[in-house]
Amino acid sequence: MGKILMLIVVLIIVGIAGVYFTFSSSVDSAGTVNAGSLQEESISVEQDGGIGTSEEVKTFVLTGEHFKFMMNGLNNPEIKVKQGERIRIEFSSVQGLHDFVIDEFNVATSRVGDTDGQVFAEFIADKKGTFEYYCSVGEHRANGMKGNLIVE
Repeated sequence: MGKILMLIVVLIIVGIAGVYFTFSSSVDSAGTVNAGSLQEESISVEQDGGIGTSEEVKTFVLTGEHFKFMMNGLNNPEIKVKQGERIRIEFSSVQGLHDFVIDEFNVATSRVGDTDGQVFAEFIADKKGTFEYYCSVGEHRANGMKGNLIVE
């Protein structure tokens, strides 16, 4: 019973955070989501088993739909970050089977369907440039399920 109550409390907190981030968007007119905007949050994590310095994690929440990624109401948004930042992609599917891949950073989530929940991928954006993210399922990439990660 205690675990169920704890789960309910966590879900309520996540819901409140989602509403907060929904109403604090900073998406530019080109459809670019910059670090510091909606569905991106800074999380302080401890390294070295809790000993050492803390590092910010830039988190982006994306969903897979019919041949597109969605974030903040945008299709296949550009994601801009700074070189050296730790990036966390939180990915789920609301329609069909999808994954999230960036070859240059060796990033790939597992494939998820509508009822599979959320998967995560974390990496350090250690090189500058524009890198394509995409869905590797079937012909999804060829059908337009891709976008750009821009590391400045």
